[in-house]
Amino acid sequence: MRIKEEQHGKLNVVTLDNGVITASFVNYGARMHTLYAPDKLGKKENVLLSFDSLEALEADTSFFGAVVGPVAGRIRQGQWQDVALEKNNGEHHIHGGSNGWSFRYWETQTQAEGENLSVTFRLKDEISGYPGPIEVSVTYRLMGNCLEMSMTGQSEQLTLFNPTSHTYFNLSGDGKRDLDSHSLQIQTAQQLVLDVDKLPTGDVMIPKLDFTCPKDFNDIFNVYPQGLDDYFIFNEETKESPQLILSEKNSGRQLAIVTERQGVVLFSTTGFDADIDLNGRKMHSNYGLAIEPQAAPDSVHFKKWPSIELEANQEKTLITRYYFN
Repeated sequence: MRIKEEQHGKLNVVTLDNGVITASFVNYGARMHTLYAPDKLGKKENVLLSFDSLEALEADTSFFGAVVGPVAGRIRQGQWQDVALEKNNGEHHIHGGSNGWSFRYWETQTQAEGENLSVTFRLKDEISGYPGPIEVSVTYRLMGNCLEMSMTGQSEQLTLFNPTSHTYFNLSGDGKRDLDSHSLQIQTAQQLVLDVDKLPTGDVMIPKLDFTCPKDFNDIFNVYPQGLDDYFIFNEETKESPQLILSEKNSGRQLAIVTERQGVVLFSTTGFDADIDLNGRKMHSNYGLAIEPQAAPDSVHFKKWPSIELEANQEKTLITRYYFN
């Protein structure tokens, strides 16, 4: 059981180790950096796609492990009511803009509560372009084989609040294998229909595979040849049980996610080839799965969908738990 903090210029790296999970977090983007979980033989290896250097982490534009906010995903034409948000994705707004939470240095506080270890990152957002200021805190807590992530926001004005964690997972351990050794299970029967700009049309469709049973990624890629970059709505009756399970057959590792969020964006990194060093390898297609629990993208333009508005002086907390088995 230990908490370790290291300062590297403006970066504060916090490592929590409870004997089961060893995880490090960085105040730049309040991000998950590494997470070591045991395989079927008890060997602990990193199950995230992690930058080989902190310098590369500070130059990141692909949100590896970062908290994305105030709103994850795209907002059509960057418009909500009479608020004009930055258009940083063609004609649209995405991931909180260039001054969003992923690109900010957060204040850090650590705490040991019995056998539970935690780090809390805090930020007062006055520059993203969203009404506010928005005061937000993100707490990562280790509890046995569980990493709990809670995000709390409040604002002096009516604003929007739909953050997520944009963490890329690869359960093979230290990125030894690609997604083709993994399988995926999702408690879902609905997938959003997206247009050419990856924005929802307002329609839903039945997923092309029955994800309620585990599906190998080779089968997924056969049916989704462009890979996954889609939003799946969780079945309502699964709120107390894992809505998503990612498994890797060689290591025996399994990640089960329990969340209060409406659904999840999954991005299989298909076609993502870049000159980025992660876990000692170049970033390449199908290297990991970004799992982003959140309310539906562009919810502000669909009144029939759950609201992501945060009322003035109201506090809202969103919790997601990651279980490593």
